[in-house]
Amino acid sequence: MHASPRRPGGARLAALVLLVLPLAIYSFLYLMPIGSMVALSVDNGELGRSLIAFRDADPADADARAAALLADLQAMDAGTQGATARGLNQNLAGFRSLFLNTARKSGEIEPTMAGLVAFDPRWAEEQYWQVMDRNTAPFTLRHFGQATGLVLDDNGRLTAGGDDIYVQIMWRTLMIAVQVTLVTLLISYPLAYAVANARPRFAGFVLVAVLMSFWTSILVRTTAWVILLQTSGLVNAFLLWTGAIAEPLQLIFNRFGAIVSMTHVLLPFAIIPMMNVMRTIPKSQADASRSLGAGPIETFLRVYFPQTIRGVAVAAGTVFILALGFYITPSLTGGPRDQMVSFYIAAFVKESLNWGMASALSVLLLGAVLVIVAIYGAARWAMARPGGRA
Repeated sequence: MHASPRRPGGARLAALVLLVLPLAIYSFLYLMPIGSMVALSVDNGELGRSLIAFRDADPADADARAAALLADLQAMDAGTQGATARGLNQNLAGFRSLFLNTARKSGEIEPTMAGLVAFDPRWAEEQYWQVMDRNTAPFTLRHFGQATGLVLDDNGRLTAGGDDIYVQIMWRTLMIAVQVTLVTLLISYPLAYAVANARPRFAGFVLVAVLMSFWTSILVRTTAWVILLQTSGLVNAFLLWTGAIAEPLQLIFNRFGAIVSMTHVLLPFAIIPMMNVMRTIPKSQADASRSLGAGPIETFLRVYFPQTIRGVAVAAGTVFILALGFYITPSLTGGPRDQMVSFYIAAFVKESLNWGMASALSVLLLGAVLVIVAIYGAARWAMARPGGRA
């Protein structure tokens, strides 16, 4: 008997299934959450869905606008009223109480501007009506405006002149990530070199120490540094015992404590890729360099180190991107001026329930990462060109 030949169509179908399934999982677990985050950053929430009659009312007719507002209030349930009031209060402090008080009595108020003003004189102030005018569309840029220091003018366009506090926080986040990356590389390079080139017993000891740190919870490692660096901790006790200092140093709840603890957490992510690259470098190259008259320093700088740059670049990129999103470690070991953007994202989600603002900050952080990756990719492409350096 002869074996029947395989049909090429079946192989193509199997390959297609094997390709589509990972893409579907990737889209569901990664692309969909990012898409939802972007959508939330521009979603106007209940503000854009509840003030329907007010949106259609003639802006020049004050009584028609007042009647439309009262009609919208009466059509809302309690949950929608609360969500709308919270969104308005994010634009103008004090609007929540005015909105909810008016909503509770909306059926008893005369549907005219005079009736609203008689109920609460604040309705005569133009600022409350301007806030509602700017927030009747289903989509808004106010979250990005607040995050970037831009403000919405009367035409709904972003202009300069707002508070740039979150721009400063974003810059602080980038600077802390750069500092942590540099310190991590300085410490992890010799450790990776020891694992890759030392005697097996010592290299195994260093590798086990690195992996033990990697397997320990981030919260446990951060708490350990809080105990070690506090004024009555082991570090200050040792320095006092040796006579190096006369009084305890403030080593925690500042930038120093945040960088030290973050560096410790991120060390394995730098050591492992550099170690893997170093293990691929033949030891015979260093021997050949020494036999040709080069000293150990020249051999390292001209023969060994250039071949490890690929691992250093991977380690630096990994540490930098992970450091940008750190939350637990800097929040426990840093001071008020050392909190990163993730701290404020969590605050908007848990405390003020401002999902739009949290999403806007997340989108800006993601955008910063994409810009940095694009710059790195462009630099690599330029160096790989025939006229560029390898």
